[in-house]
Order: sequence, then structure tokens, then C-alpha cells
Amino acid sequence: MCASLSSKHWTAVHLGDKETLLWTLASGDVIHHQRTPRTAADAKRDLIAALSQAQVTKSAPVLVCGLTEPRAALKVPVTPADLDLMAYDLEGWPLLALPGLRQTSPVGLMQNSTAQIAGFLALNPKWDGVICLPGAVTHWVQVSAAEVVSFQSTLTTGLYAALETRFALPASWSESALAQAVADTISRPERLASRLAELQASLQSADTVSGPGDRTEAAGLLWGYLLGADLAATRPYWLGQNLALIAPDSLASPYISALAAQGLPVTQAQPDRMALEGLKQAWRREGDSPTTP
Repeated sequence: MCASLSSKHWTAVHLGDKETLLWTLASGDVIHHQRTPRTAADAKRDLIAALSQAQVTKSAPVLVCGLTEPRAALKVPVTPADLDLMAYDLEGWPLLALPGLRQTSPVGLMQNSTAQIAGFLALNPKWDGVICLPGAVTHWVQVSAAEVVSFQSTLTTGLYAALETRFALPASWSESALAQAVADTISRPERLASRLAELQASLQSADTVSGPGDRTEAAGLLWGYLLGADLAATRPYWLGQNLALIAPDSLASPYISALAAQGLPVTQAQPDRMALEGLKQAWRREGDSPTTP
């Protein structure tokens, strides 16, 4: 076992969809924070780049979320606060990793959300309900008695990103158009594909596109069509539930608007803070310090 936890430097890393977040801590305090874009399909390459940029020595312990292979994911139900860490050696860096979560029915895989869920539950003890984590894959996670009971996943935000580029839409979107489209597709989700085709056709018709205002409305319609279908598919996960949303403002806003249109209040939590809290909780659970491989 290494020296006392309170006297050691250690590094926490969260490998997200688009960026790698890194914190160096000493005596429980963050002394260095770094974010770098994800550039490689191989998470290990991006982790090595982040550790090198932060000048993390190979004698310093590192705790990471988002690194483990899909086959190492743990089957739900599980308690995030009690997960066993996995030991790795990454080109000389001693690593401990939080495992991902998986489910057999419906089939699902969460590889980099474990720390955020654990962090939210650590900051909100005795909280029961559903946590929504939008990202390249959006996860709706049912939590009861500090345990992840089940989850359901959608590709809503990934589809939006792809179609936003294809349709050349602006970053801003119309809230009223979003609410209109949510109401349309949540009641008739089978219309999603045809609604998207109609939206594309309207944007391609020069006589119906008069300026940026129409593009902003189109962005709202796109969000609404996709989120309406998302909400229709995940209704058991949000209807009558306490809801928390772990997402940056850019992704949280359309979800909050869509849920508000259904009369549902949402608690928003910042993903960076949740990830760090979850990693700190896992570190504390290791006792004096993580053991090296």
C-alpha cells in the first residue's frame, strides 16, 4: 500500500465522448485541471496524450473512467459506490479504472457514465428516480436505493449532430418549434422518418427558406422530432419520476425544453463536477491509496 491518501498527489481522468478531462489532486484539492479533445478512436492513445501533456509521472497513481473494454462492463443492477476498480499498466503508468455498465434486456452499454452517476448519487444521498445523460449515446438510468436498477439508451443527440450538419443548421434553435415537434412525435413516433424527410424537403425548397429565422425554426423542429420519439420510447423512465439531467448547457437545454413541454421539472447537474466527485469517491473507497498493478 502506498503512502497516506491525504499526503499523495494522484490524477483523476474522465474519458468523455469529445474530450478528456484530467484533474491532479493533492490532499483532496484540485491543483491542476486540463481538458483535451478526443482525437483517436482508441481511448488509450488519448489517455496517454493527456497524461503526457499534464506531465503526470509514471510513479503517480491514476484513476480513470471510460477506459475499460465492453466485455469488462458489469451487469446491472449494481451500486456505483461499491464498484471494484480494475488495474492496468499503460506504458508504465499504474492505472485503476472504473468499469462500465451493461444490460442484457434491453441490450445496453455505458462505458464512460459510471463516474458521473456515482458522483451525482454521492452528492444527493437517498435520491431515487431517473438520471438522463445525453451524449453520443443518451442513457436513461433508473436509480433506487443508490443502485442502478436498469437503463435504456437512445441515439438522439448523435442523430441530431449528424442531421444538423447535413441540413446546415445553426447552433441556435426555436423553443416554440421544438415544443410543437415534440407534441407531434411523442403522440405519433411512427411518423419520425417522414417528418425528417419533410423537414429536409422544406429546407431544400428555396421558396420556403427566407433567412436565418427559418433555419433556427428548422433546428427547433429537428430537436423536437427526435426528442419526441426519444420520450415516446423511454416513457416508463420519465413518467411520474424524479428526473435529473447530467449534461452541459448545450445538450441540457433542448432536453429541459422537451420535458417542460410535458410538465416535468428537471434537476440539472454539471457533468464535469459529477465525474470528478465520482472519481474522488472511488479513490476514497480504496483506503489509503489505490494499489498499483
